Amino acid sequence: MSQKIPVTIITGFLGAGKTTLINELLHQPYDEKVAVIVNEYGDVGVDHNLVVNVEEEVYQMNNGCLCCALRTDLSDMLRTIYNIREKQKVSIDRIVIETTGLAAPGPIAQTFMRTPFLQDHFEIDSVLTLVDASNAMYQIAHYEESIDQIAFADKLLLTKGEQVNSQMLHLLKKKLRSINPFADIDRLNLEEIAVNDVLGLNLFEEQRTEKDDSLELEEDGDGHEHRHDDHHHHDHDAHDHSHDHHINHTEGMVTLSLKALEPIHPTLIDMWMDELIMTYGMDLLRYKGIIHLYGDANQIIYQGVNMAFKAERGEPWGERKRESVLVFIGKNLPLEEMKKSFERCVLTKDTMEELGMDS
Repeated sequence: MSQKIPVTIITGFLGAGKTTLINELLHQPYDEKVAVIVNEYGDVGVDHNLVVNVEEEVYQMNNGCLCCALRTDLSDMLRTIYNIREKQKVSIDRIVIETTGLAAPGPIAQTFMRTPFLQDHFEIDSVLTLVDASNAMYQIAHYEESIDQIAFADKLLLTKGEQVNSQMLHLLKKKLRSINPFADIDRLNLEEIAVNDVLGLNLFEEQRTEKDDSLELEEDGDGHEHRHDDHHHHDHDAHDHSHDHHINHTEGMVTLSLKALEPIHPTLIDMWMDELIMTYGMDLLRYKGIIHLYGDANQIIYQGVNMAFKAERGEPWGERKRESVLVFIGKNLPLEEMKKSFERCVLTKDTMEELGMDS
């Protein structure tokens, strides 16, 4: 079976620079062949030769990349691209999807997670949100779509940073972190885009087990942020459950990070997730984590977008420290209640004795 095709979703508010970026991806020489799904051809300089599939209007660019406008259902378009690759032997190494400036990326990610054909043949590489440094504060204050795009990102790319002073940039980064503390923030120079800055980042499935307070953010002269572990983290107390949460009063956005060192009860965590999704589904924007499940030698990887959720067995724990880490970004979630109910899924020594389980 062919290897899954990685998909990068590029989002960002109107004027953030998505079209400039897409044009670069379509026209720059690159050692991989990229199929780019855009909203309108009019915005993209298509110097093309018509390739297969006249109905879907898929064009081949001079550098071998494909460009197609999303006229129909996304899953149909991806099926078409897959067929072009398999049946007509057109080289396609990865796919980029550009969302409209007023669209949240959630429905696109859900399409991948809920469609078996897409699950089998594609995987989300990263969700990248372009943020216009000169207008972002206004957009965040006035447009909920802008907040959703930021909250959903695996990485935030600041454009037009040269148009604002360092104090404004600092305030903006602080605001962005209040909405989404789990995404990296980088500068993207629209004049000198390097394809490797945006493709092949593999961030959607990435799980960070060390995060939050133990990591300081420093910025170098290039405007890149680097994480530095400011202390060696040793857990002396086996009953430490650490929780970090942040409430941002912009449209009720909240973030929650849950951690537990003891194993998690398989049935209880399933019931907990089911109840969360049924109760708060559309308010759960992004949630993911690694679970240390009782009696399982492998990591269990959680990945969720709104109502779409999947749990998969990951790598064996091996010599790694076994712990569970879950992060949530959502709207108006009851953080204290979620923390308490999560703790009821954690098998402390006392709980295991009560249940008659081996510790």
